[in-house]
Amino acid sequence: MFPLMMSAAVALALAAPAFAADNRKEVRLDVAPGATVNIVNSAGSVNLHSDNGRQLQLVYTTHSDKVEVDQNSTADNKRIEIVTHALPEQKPSADEARVDYDITVPSGVSVTATTATAPITADGLRGDITLASDTGQITARNISRSHVNIRSVAAPVNLNNLLLDYVDVTSSGGAVQMVNVAGPKVNVGTAGGNITYQGDCSGGGAYNMSTYSGAIDVTLPQTASVDLSARSVSGKVENEFPLQQKSHTSFVPQTGRSFAGTSNSGSSSIELQSFSGKIRVKKQ
Repeated sequence: MFPLMMSAAVALALAAPAFAADNRKEVRLDVAPGATVNIVNSAGSVNLHSDNGRQLQLVYTTHSDKVEVDQNSTADNKRIEIVTHALPEQKPSADEARVDYDITVPSGVSVTATTATAPITADGLRGDITLASDTGQITARNISRSHVNIRSVAAPVNLNNLLLDYVDVTSSGGAVQMVNVAGPKVNVGTAGGNITYQGDCSGGGAYNMSTYSGAIDVTLPQTASVDLSARSVSGKVENEFPLQQKSHTSFVPQTGRSFAGTSNSGSSSIELQSFSGKIRVKKQ
């Protein structure tokens, strides 16, 4: 009896890798230039990449037979939809419902990706992107000349090396961290999440960062060319960056509550606002 039980256990252990491999699938879809791809994957991660081909490559791994992935295209291949959903009469657990996506998108294609609790990563895309998650971490990096829209409930947001982009981030409670983010217009607003920025705010753009109760921490190199103002209704405001005082401002600066000034030619504008959160500007 014991050897038989051992043999069964060994057979199951050997079968497990094969079962996992069977759950991995690869699909290629034709995509027209300038197309839009919409991805909805509530319980699994989404990793996005870009290349110069003309096909979308979707690699996905399911973790149960209770869910499936639909891929739908319009006749002209201008719109692609990739959606995970439970099969009829199935009620998968959170782990059973998880499907992990790895998607390579042709350059110039716009992408919208939505999850509930799983992370989203967009790396090197060359098209407009919209990323949204309730609690899954959102990461966008190495993106240029795009419109980047981020929507978070409590998901942390990490932006790194975004150049010449229009960036719009809205978060209820997730923290937003930006490193080397520069563009014509950068808007970041949170209700309770902290905002961290490290870079030079180059490009002659308008940078607006606001929070209700979170903190704003901005670090600039001495070479930064900015026209900067910071205001808080009841939070503390600190400046450790060398600024030339402006002779005319739209508000009267109050020690510990607000300040305004310029550095170098002041080519980019920075506006920092909070209700009760602390604002700090310092030199890199």
